Amino acid sequence: MSTESIPKWVAEEIQHAEFKESEEWTGSGYILDINKKDRRIDVQFYEKLPEGRYIATLDLPNGIDVETLELAIVYMFRFKALRATLSRKVVTFLKEKYNMDMENIYRFELLSLEKLDAEADGPPPALAEADEEDE
Repeated sequence: MSTESIPKWVAEEIQHAEFKESEEWTGSGYILDINKKDRRIDVQFYEKLPEGRYIATLDLPNGIDVETLELAIVYMFRFKALRATLSRKVVTFLKEKYNMDMENIYRFELLSLEKLDAEADGPPPALAEADEEDE
C-alpha cells in the first residue's frame, strides 16, 4: 500500500459496516496472541478461512476465561464468520488505488474451543517409552 492515508469516507464505511450474513465454521489451529483487554485472540488456522486467509482475530464470548487460554497449543475452534459487503464505490476505490480485490469484510466470533494438543498431557506414549529405555 502507498503511504498516503485512506480517505475518511472509505474508513467510515469500513468501520461502520453492518455484518449481516454469517456462517458457522470449525477449524483447527493455535493461538498466536491474546488481547485480554479487548477479549480477542489471533489464531493461525490449518484450514483456509472463508475469504482465503489462514490467520484471523476472533472475538471471545463472556463465557470463556481468557486466563485459561494458551499460546501455541492446538485447539479446535468453532466460530461464527460474519460478513459485510462493501459498496461498489469502495470496492472500485480499493481496486484502483491499492490494487486490492476486496468486496467483503469479515468479523469472527468464537463460539467454543477444545484443546487438541496431545503434548498438553505429557509426551506421546512412544516418546515416553524411549525415554525410559535411555535411563
